[in-house]
Amino acid sequence: MIYLDYSATTPLKPEVLTYIEKTLREGFGNPSALYDLGIASERIIKESRKVIAKSLHGAEEEIVFTSGGSESNNFALRGMAEAYKNRGNHLICSAVEHPSVLKTMEYLESCGFELTRIGVDSKGNLDLGALKKALCKDTILCTVMMVNNETGTLFPLGEIAEMIRAKSPACLFHVDGVQGYGRIPVDPKKLGIDTFSLSGHKFGAPKGVGALYIRKGVRVLPLIYGGGQERGLRSGTENFAYIGALGLATKLSLQDREAKNQHLREVKQALLSALLGAGVDFKINGDPENSVPHILNLSFPGIKSEVLLHYLEGYGIYVSQGSACHSHTKGGSETLTAMGYKAEERDAALRFSFGDETNYKDMTAVAAAVKSGCAMIRRMRGKE
Repeated sequence: MIYLDYSATTPLKPEVLTYIEKTLREGFGNPSALYDLGIASERIIKESRKVIAKSLHGAEEEIVFTSGGSESNNFALRGMAEAYKNRGNHLICSAVEHPSVLKTMEYLESCGFELTRIGVDSKGNLDLGALKKALCKDTILCTVMMVNNETGTLFPLGEIAEMIRAKSPACLFHVDGVQGYGRIPVDPKKLGIDTFSLSGHKFGAPKGVGALYIRKGVRVLPLIYGGGQERGLRSGTENFAYIGALGLATKLSLQDREAKNQHLREVKQALLSALLGAGVDFKINGDPENSVPHILNLSFPGIKSEVLLHYLEGYGIYVSQGSACHSHTKGGSETLTAMGYKAEERDAALRFSFGDETNYKDMTAVAAAVKSGCAMIRRMRGKE
């Protein structure tokens, strides 16, 4: 098997799996209980909170644990919009956000907020001129992603934050950091970010656990009311085993991070070189000069990517058409649409995303399978 869909989800790190099994076997106490079993569970949560906070150069009280990126994004956007609606009713997002952001912003728009969607250029870079023009005294919240989950294009968070402070000082800044956290160093406070979301299953932790950084002093309305866990912002008995796993996966992701990123660059280049060497006709979607090393989006002209995806699956090669969260929706990629791609161009796109375990030597086999798949599809089309 050659798994090339790490942006959708990653396999559990072996150390994380061992940790979860051991924790679930040995402890089951409610973290809110005052006896030893509960205190042991609470200690796990505290240690993980310390690890996540340190990774973001923040304080422990600025970290709230959630079920993942979608919840963190919903929590931040709805919680801040409602908390600060007395300041104004204007919201801003980019046109290429993850569905958990776009759908939340659309919901807020239906509640009476005014929403401005900022476009991108043909490489997926944010239109900073349009953002600057959109910011006004009534803007209370702006949200952009750290890394586009389909093309890997990086957004200039520091520059965006400076623009917000200059034009709309009262505007809050949320960043969906799901595709970048663990790969790219980030300091929310230094960058001027108020809330920052992350999801464990993108870097070796299990599905169903994530976190939200909330800068000290920022008000966010509670997501879940109840027993007062997570500083009263997200009540409910904490999943301490998964929270502990999140902390461990974070530690592992930060070890030798630059060496891992260099490996990913080599894998990406190996695939591109192998495709060129095999004579495959393809186009890179995104900005090669401004992207992360672990995501590569390619279009194969005249090829239906869904057919090619399943062809590759037959060879044990797993890729995707783009965001896993868009795979069951009609209309294709909203990111490529915003970049100005026509329907046939969007339909020809596949995303290859790599991880620490990806072997660059496998890229020759991937390129060969892509070449034979494209040839087969063209032959079949010729018989139509």
